[in-house]
Amino acid sequence: MSLRSSELEQVVAEVAAQLAGAVVQKAWCPLARLAYLELRVPGRSVLLCLCAEGELSRLSVAEDRFPTPGEPAPFQRWLRQELVGFKLAGASWREAERVVTLDFQSEDTRRRLVLELGSPGGLMLLTESGRVLMLSGEGLAQRRSLHPGAQWAPPEPLPADALAKARAATSRLLPFPGDFLVYAEAAERLIGPKDKTSRAESIRRRLALPYRARLKRSGRTLEKVRAEAARGPEAERHRQLGELLTQNLYRLKRGVTEVTLTAYTESGMEEVRVTLDPRRTPKEETDWHFHQYRRLLRGVEHARQREAELAREVAHAEAALKQLEALDEASLLAQAEVLQLTAAEEGPPEARPFKEYVGHGGQRIWVGKGGEDNDTLTFKVARPYHLWLHARGLPGSHVVVPLEKGVEVAQEVLLDAAHLALHHSGAKGEPRGEVSWVPVKFVKKVKGGAPGRVQYTREKTLVVRLEQERLERLLKTRGGEAPPVP
Repeated sequence: MSLRSSELEQVVAEVAAQLAGAVVQKAWCPLARLAYLELRVPGRSVLLCLCAEGELSRLSVAEDRFPTPGEPAPFQRWLRQELVGFKLAGASWREAERVVTLDFQSEDTRRRLVLELGSPGGLMLLTESGRVLMLSGEGLAQRRSLHPGAQWAPPEPLPADALAKARAATSRLLPFPGDFLVYAEAAERLIGPKDKTSRAESIRRRLALPYRARLKRSGRTLEKVRAEAARGPEAERHRQLGELLTQNLYRLKRGVTEVTLTAYTESGMEEVRVTLDPRRTPKEETDWHFHQYRRLLRGVEHARQREAELAREVAHAEAALKQLEALDEASLLAQAEVLQLTAAEEGPPEARPFKEYVGHGGQRIWVGKGGEDNDTLTFKVARPYHLWLHARGLPGSHVVVPLEKGVEVAQEVLLDAAHLALHHSGAKGEPRGEVSWVPVKFVKKVKGGAPGRVQYTREKTLVVRLEQERLERLLKTRGGEAPPVP
C-alpha cells in the first residue's frame, strides 16, 4: 500500500512549490529506512517524512515522528551535520527508477538527499557532484554496490509494462480543507496509520520471540521429564524382583538365564518368571535389581521436581505472551528500541552468541559462549557505552552489561556481573577473584590474536568474594527471565 506513482508525483510537486526556501532545523533517522526533516517556513514548521520501507514507502508530512530508539544511527548524525541550516532548493520525482530527490543549498554548498523506493530501498546523502557521503538501508550498500565516496547512479528503471501499470493507477489522496500541504498530509493519512500498526506488530513479535523460544524448548523438555517421572512403576517392579530373589537365593544358580519363582501377594500366590543375567552371581543379580530400583527412584524424584519447574516456566512464558498480545499500539511503540536489535541479538536464545542472565533490578547481563562468540558479543552486539567485564589475568567469557547511555552501573549489578565473569572463567569454584571492568569503547581486538583475545585500557578492578546465594540466583535466570516465584 505504498504511495502510487501518481500520488508521489503530486506530493513531490507540492513540496517543490510550497517548501522551496524552507530551512532544515532538525533531522532524525530513527530506523534504517526512515528519516524525518523539520523544515521551517514563515509562520510554521513542517515535519517531512521520508520512508523507503516496502509497503510503507512514502514522502509525506507527518504530525509526529517515530521515536529514535537507543543510540542515533550514523545516518542521523550525517543528516544533522550536512543539512541543518540548509535551504530546500528543489524536489523531483524519477518515475521510472522510483527515486525522489531533494536538493538543499547553503551559501556555497549543495547537498542532495535521495530516497530510493524500489527494492531494497533506502536513503542516501550526496555531494553536489553525486558522490555518496553516507547511506542508510538494510542491504542497500551490498545490493546497489555503493559505499561512501562512490558515485551514485540511479537504479535500473522499471520494465515498460510495470511502468505503464504504475501510471494507470489513479491517486487516492483526498485533500482536507485547511491543510497546508494538501497532498503531502493526505499521503500521511493514507499510509501513516498502517505504518504505526506494522511497527507495533513488529515490536510485539520481537518481544515475544524469547518467550516463544522458551515455550518451545521447555515444552520439549517437559515431555521427556514427564516420561522420566512416569517410571515409578518400573522402579517398583525392580524392588519386588529384588525382594523375591532375596527370598529364593538358595534356589538360584549362576549361569541360569531364567527361573520361575512363587511370589506371595495380597491376592494370593503368583508364579513369576524372572530373567537372569548368566554372568552375575545370584547375589549380584539381587543387588542389581535393588540398584536399579534406587536409581530409578532418584530419577523419578528429580524428574518430578524438574517437571514442576518446567511447568512454572511454561506458565510464565504463556502469561508473558498473553500480556504481550493484550498490549495496545501506544504501549508497543513506546518500546521502539527493540527494532534496533542487531542480527546477533535477534532470534531465539540458542542462536545468540551470548547467554543472557537477569541481575539486580531486572538488568540484563550477557555472557559470551566462547572465543568467536566473545568477539561477536564485544565488537558487534555491545555498544560503546555498555559495560565490559572479564576475570583478570584468566581465560574466560566476555561479560557485557547493556546499560543505557549515560547511566552509571549500580553496585549490585556490578557485583552480579562480576560473579558471572568469575563463574565463566578459570576462577570457577574459587572463593574469590579479581574482575576487570571498563566501557566497551576501551576494549580492542588484539591484531592477529586468537578469537576472544583483547586488550583494554582505563580498567578498574573489583575484588570479589564469592556469594553462593547470589551466584545461584543469577544462574537460575539464564535465558533472560527472572526465576519464577515459588
